[in-house]
Amino acid sequence: MKKILAGMAAVLALTTLVGQAQAQVSASVGARATVAQALTITAVDSLLFGAAFPNTTRAIAPSDAASGSFTLAGAANAEVTLTFTLPANLTFGANNLPVTFGAASAGHNTANSRAGITAFDPTVVRTTRLEAAFGNLYVFIGGSVSPVAQPAGDYKGSITLATAYTGN
Repeated sequence: MKKILAGMAAVLALTTLVGQAQAQVSASVGARATVAQALTITAVDSLLFGAAFPNTTRAIAPSDAASGSFTLAGAANAEVTLTFTLPANLTFGANNLPVTFGAASAGHNTANSRAGITAFDPTVVRTTRLEAAFGNLYVFIGGSVSPVAQPAGDYKGSITLATAYTGN
């Protein structure tokens, strides 16, 4: 009887183990990521107001040859943001010359041309896409100065463009 009970216990234990082994199943999926080309930006041309005379506004449109320009390169058709840091004044020593940027003072184009740009307000973050085939974007910036009683001199400032992928 002891042998029968021991045999039944062994069968019961084996049945339990087989049942447990069959209850546990699994599957696997792959993991994959495609790293996009790094986004680069190059400052190309400075915004050049040239001679500005007292009591006269000197305006440069983003489509003008004297506009500032930047070149972006990255992943084809990727969405990016454009964020300008704009000066309130150009300076000459302790002297300030106010500089203004309007609703259409900046523009971008997927072709390296100031003609046919899409104008935008550089005081607002802009979202756009890089060119679909090669991933380029060209950005242009204009603005205006209106000297009043500033002393004559070479007034300077800095315009910075920051860009980032949005992930879209």
